[in-house]
Amino acid sequence: MILATLFSGIGAPEFAAREVFDEVETVFAYEIDKYARQSYLANHDAPLAFYEDVCDLDARAYAGQIDILIGGSPCQDFSIAGQRAGEDGERGNLIWQFYRVVSEARPNVFVYENVKGFLSINGGKSYQRFLDALRGLGYHCHAEVLNTKDYGIPQNRERLYIVGFLNADEYHTFSYAPKQARGLNLGGMLDREVDEKYFLSDKMIACLKKKENNFKGSFAPKSLCDVGNCIMTTAGSRRTDNFIKVIGKLDIKGNDILKCVYGIDGVAPTIHTAQGGNQEPKILQRARGFNKGNEFEFCPTISSSSFEQNNLLKSERIRKLTPRECLRLQGFPENFKIVVSDTQAYKQAGNTMSVNVVKMIFEQIKLAKNKEFRLGV
Repeated sequence: MILATLFSGIGAPEFAAREVFDEVETVFAYEIDKYARQSYLANHDAPLAFYEDVCDLDARAYAGQIDILIGGSPCQDFSIAGQRAGEDGERGNLIWQFYRVVSEARPNVFVYENVKGFLSINGGKSYQRFLDALRGLGYHCHAEVLNTKDYGIPQNRERLYIVGFLNADEYHTFSYAPKQARGLNLGGMLDREVDEKYFLSDKMIACLKKKENNFKGSFAPKSLCDVGNCIMTTAGSRRTDNFIKVIGKLDIKGNDILKCVYGIDGVAPTIHTAQGGNQEPKILQRARGFNKGNEFEFCPTISSSSFEQNNLLKSERIRKLTPRECLRLQGFPENFKIVVSDTQAYKQAGNTMSVNVVKMIFEQIKLAKNKEFRLGV
């Protein structure tokens, strides 16, 4: 499968393609950010051509050679959280560079991704103009807002995806896969032991709790039984970021990863102690008074005397997600190499596509090319 990527970031499509297709070759990639390029090259074979400026990319040299072209241009000018400059903004205008490359390279299939807010910019006219232009090139287009949480990863992240086919039969055969029942929650994506630097100071917590600038929400740790908020580029700086409540550590034998206790309103979820051959989820409660102590499948309510009753060594604290956890919530594998600072890693995780969603789209494209029908959402 011959792949080409625009606004390539850290290579989410490359990871997804390798999971779906037997052999993948990336003929070109484009990424202007030097740190994203550094992460890309640490995790993928170098593409045949790696462009730093999209204006240097003459895609006519690749005409008729590309199976799938995929990219998501910068979203800040379309995002509801941004200034909403739209296609007239410096970054918003890059949608037309995507269009230019499609018009020159004529890939068999293209996939375009952007924020949901693109649909409402300029009363929807910018989106319609862009979609009509792509259709004017002879592409038959599916467009849908897809959510990361509906495809196996517990992050609430809505993104617009446009999939265009030159082949009309493939277009009619294609559909987005049905939504999946959620099997994972936020708590299942967390590391049990993280560096001290990820915990918030009392000053930082007080700042986040302030009611200012007409903010109508509140600062509160995420429920570990739910899905995470959308991963942002500067994790831990907004009230609405994914903050985690850590109650303490268990005084038990074993690796540190087994000892951390997370809480929701003072009640810890099941902890895997995994001692000996007994691998089922357990938590230890120390004998005290009428409490005879035992192993339990669920932790008793954390009380003021938790040190004596439940083996807790530290009091309740709040922390932000780590870069690794953010990447995990974007569907990246555990062997992804983080070769940049935390600041850059957060930025890269917030800007990237969700690997699991791209994988689903690639799987559906593969089915369409094989003329295999599957019911849509």
